Amino acid sequence: MKLFLDIFTGDELFSDSYPLKLVDDVYYEVEGKNITESNDIDESLIGGNKAPEGSEAAGEEGGVVSSSVTGINVVLTHKLQETPFDKASFKDWLKTYSKKLKDYLQENSPNRVQPFQTGMTKLAKDILGKFDEYRFYLGENMNIDGMVVLQYYREDGLTPVFIYFKDGLREEKY
Repeated sequence: MKLFLDIFTGDELFSDSYPLKLVDDVYYEVEGKNITESNDIDESLIGGNKAPEGSEAAGEEGGVVSSSVTGINVVLTHKLQETPFDKASFKDWLKTYSKKLKDYLQENSPNRVQPFQTGMTKLAKDILGKFDEYRFYLGENMNIDGMVVLQYYREDGLTPVFIYFKDGLREEKY
């Protein structure tokens, strides 16, 4: 399995365990699913006797309080943090991030500078044209100097899709 990390912050952003495709050699589209995670424990798998003393927080039967979290698997698994953007502040972030990434590529991978610039210009126009359809996420550390992950829903209105800039990622085998 491969993990994809933000090159500037080191935050884990996604893995190849999700359906993904590289688009125009510029960005990844990663498909997520809406899920519910539960901490319910199947007590039949544990065995033994229940403790006679209960706790008020756990209810009369004792044990762990049941809870569940509903969300998108990519967000929950990789601890992405939703962040608000208006169009002007996103344009500012994108301009700053693109320059930072271009400088990084010139130093570390000069052959990627031209494809990155061409592809990012096209992608930025597409994103800004449909700006209201996106939600925005930061990595676990909420560092705005890193990548902002974009999320939208496919035409079915049910399938969440995330956009990650290829050149802002580092692959790590897990």
